[in-house]
Amino acid sequence: MAVGIALVLVLLGATLALAVGRIVRGPTILDRMIGSDMVLTTALVVIAAAMVIRRDLTAVPVLVVIAATSVFATIAVARIVTPSSDPSDEGTDVTTPEHAVEEESK
Repeated sequence: MAVGIALVLVLLGATLALAVGRIVRGPTILDRMIGSDMVLTTALVVIAAAMVIRRDLTAVPVLVVIAATSVFATIAVARIVTPSSDPSDEGTDVTTPEHAVEEESK
């Protein structure tokens, strides 16, 4: 059992390191959002694994709050980077850093 727990912790640590690397390296806001989602998901898995090992369900509200935070953050970033569907918008608003670079190069 101890070997299994150690293996899971090593794999979760590697996942966390790769996700933080994605956040730091970027290069776009969407890459950073994927990294932060992976960090939150890894935190969820670590807490859930601890709950299973201890056979204690008191951390379920914490899991719900972390999951809700992750979902709402993803939705917020998706709304920010999505171009406007308003017909009166002539596309002059730059919504992502990638579009800003494209606009400057024209």
